[in-house]
Amino acid sequence: MAEAVLIGGAVGAGLGEILSQLSDAIIHVTKQTSQFKPKLLEIQETLTRIEPLFHDIDKLFEQLDRPQHEKDMFIAQIKGAEAIVRKCERVKRNYYKKYKHACKLDKLNASLLRFCQIDVQLVILRGVLDFQVAKDAEKRMMEGDKTRGRVSGVPLVKGVVIGFSEQLRALKAMVLKDSTGDDCSVVVVSAGGGCGKTTLVTMLCSDLDIQGKFGKENIYYATISETPNLKIVIKDLLQNNQGGPLEFVNDDDAINKWGSFLVKSKPGALLVLDDVWSDTIIKRFMFKLRGYTILVTSRSTYNKQFETYQLQHLSDEDSTTLFCQSAFSEVGSEHADIPGDLVEKLVKCGKNHPLALSVIGGLLKGTDIESWRHMLKNLSERKQSVLDLNEDMLLCLSRSLDELKEPKIMNCYMDMGLFPEDQKIAATMLMDIKSSPVIANYCEEKFVMQHDLMRTLAIRLSSKEPEEERERLIIKPDGQDLPKVPKAVNARILSISTDENFSVEWNNMQASKVEVLVMNFLSKMHPLPQFIQYIEKLKVLIITNYGYYFSEIENFPPPLYLSSLTSIRLDHVSISSISTSILELKNLKKLSLIMCKIGDSFSKCTDGIPNKLPSLMELHIDSCDDLVTFPVMLCNLLLLRKLCITNCHELNSLSEEFGNFPNLDVLRLASCSNLVALPKTIRNLQKLSIIDISDCINLSELPVEFGELGSLQTIYMRGCTGLQVLPSSVKGPLEVFCDLETSYFWINIPDVKLQLVEEDKISNFLKIVSFN
Repeated sequence: MAEAVLIGGAVGAGLGEILSQLSDAIIHVTKQTSQFKPKLLEIQETLTRIEPLFHDIDKLFEQLDRPQHEKDMFIAQIKGAEAIVRKCERVKRNYYKKYKHACKLDKLNASLLRFCQIDVQLVILRGVLDFQVAKDAEKRMMEGDKTRGRVSGVPLVKGVVIGFSEQLRALKAMVLKDSTGDDCSVVVVSAGGGCGKTTLVTMLCSDLDIQGKFGKENIYYATISETPNLKIVIKDLLQNNQGGPLEFVNDDDAINKWGSFLVKSKPGALLVLDDVWSDTIIKRFMFKLRGYTILVTSRSTYNKQFETYQLQHLSDEDSTTLFCQSAFSEVGSEHADIPGDLVEKLVKCGKNHPLALSVIGGLLKGTDIESWRHMLKNLSERKQSVLDLNEDMLLCLSRSLDELKEPKIMNCYMDMGLFPEDQKIAATMLMDIKSSPVIANYCEEKFVMQHDLMRTLAIRLSSKEPEEERERLIIKPDGQDLPKVPKAVNARILSISTDENFSVEWNNMQASKVEVLVMNFLSKMHPLPQFIQYIEKLKVLIITNYGYYFSEIENFPPPLYLSSLTSIRLDHVSISSISTSILELKNLKKLSLIMCKIGDSFSKCTDGIPNKLPSLMELHIDSCDDLVTFPVMLCNLLLLRKLCITNCHELNSLSEEFGNFPNLDVLRLASCSNLVALPKTIRNLQKLSIIDISDCINLSELPVEFGELGSLQTIYMRGCTGLQVLPSSVKGPLEVFCDLETSYFWINIPDVKLQLVEEDKISNFLKIVSFN
């Protein structure tokens, strides 16, 4: 009701006028109180940048006679912002309340920028584009519009960023100044690990002035890391911009193709090279092209070679804000009893270092005051650093982790060191290693990416014990660790990472006590070490190819030698040569095929396998784009309880044999965008309690037999835009998770509990035009 009054009072007013009222409110409040002045000035600067957009919208609404309710959305947003600004006058000098309102101001500034970058742009597009223009845009996207892939290469800024406004202004001025020359210019952002280099350059790529200068479609982003593979880096840069597969003979060929691409593209590109460890990499990407700018992040300084921006540590005030953001909940006041001097001492221990402050604060969140005091005691006892910044921060982070009282979380963190740097780690992989779903409760995302410092620390902590007592043994890509590895490995978990140049004889290693083997590699053909067949206790095998092409697995052990194996995860490999062996694994309980080349591999297997996968309880198939129909050979899995087929956009049918899973409890078919129907035999899945058909956008109807699922309790069906009607046989009790549009199908069905889930319309549109 309050919002309705605000909107009603503003009807007839121009958006520019409403924005001026917000600006006036900021000026008034900054004169009345100094508590939030820096943050209010940041919001004022944002308003200055977006004001022209609002004047344009005023003209657009007038010329196109747009409905008033569209304008109300903008008015409500601005009036809500004004209310938050004016509340600054009423916030008392209470430490916790000040922090809470500071968070609201940070979120307000971020939401204003996002509102203008997304919502405003969508309204303008809706008002200007007619039907034919929209169809042309759709056609371009279906043909592989080059700009789409390039934009997606720049990571998104997550959450509210503290203390980088001045740093962003200074770096932006440096980049814009250097981009006007006739030759390639290089700007290096230098600082220690965890200081926020990646965050800063990501913010720069999203800056409206930078996008206006270079063009949003002309900004490229690549993560280099300590052990880069240039062919992979350049393939990632070019794969969405040049149709067809890319073949590089060597690194020189890859670099030359990147240069050729720049010559043919729009002049004045911005290339971001994140996490560079050697100036040699920078020089290889340099070409004499007008306006071509390379922005680098590095722990090293190259003052004599390139213009360098030295990223400064956070101020004391920003450090406190960041720490509080990590340590305090934004709702409630469970930490109202934490004295200010204790906060200040802990912030001082973090030495104005963003990553350290975030980790320390995060570990203290939700704990009692005694835990805070113990953390302070532990951190204060460490000796003054005589090492470099990275070593000092590793020591600080290590001591803060000593306070981690949950062994499961600590072990999960240590397991993250098993995977390569700068790569996403699927939460399910961590669950497989521990063979426990409990870990899922601590992970809010499907994937995590570990900071280099945190990964380094995990590896160091894993290496503290004597080699014969270590639970985890990690062999790095350069192979330098291998000579130190004892002939007899006693570790429970063994991680081996290799690159294309890694050619070490494995056969002499003895690893009879290993239960979990993690293989990370980059090559097209990858022979598995022969010692695998002698690992009698091997329970979990994770094979991940981080290269560009599908990898062929060689030397896969005969099933006889894998009798203890209960879980296999294969990522980005071709399974044609090993599919028969997989089907013969008698004790396998979980099989995950991620981005694999499946084709008709299972269909070619003979029916002479008497008991295929007799113990399998979970089957996950994700992002396997050559999967057209579910293999009949994989039906009749009598113990299967969970079947997930997700993001398989070529899957268009499920055979009638699909109903032969007598114990199936969970069925997920989410984002199989070409799936047009469910088989009638789905009625046979009488133990099925959960089904997920979210974003199956071409699924127009459910079979009548769907209503015969006697144990069904939960349906996920957000984004089922093609669904026309529900079968009359469907009845409650049911819990349905769906978007507003789909909910109308369920309104008149009794005993149905609806859970509305926000629909991502942009994501759904991309799925429709890409795969329809």
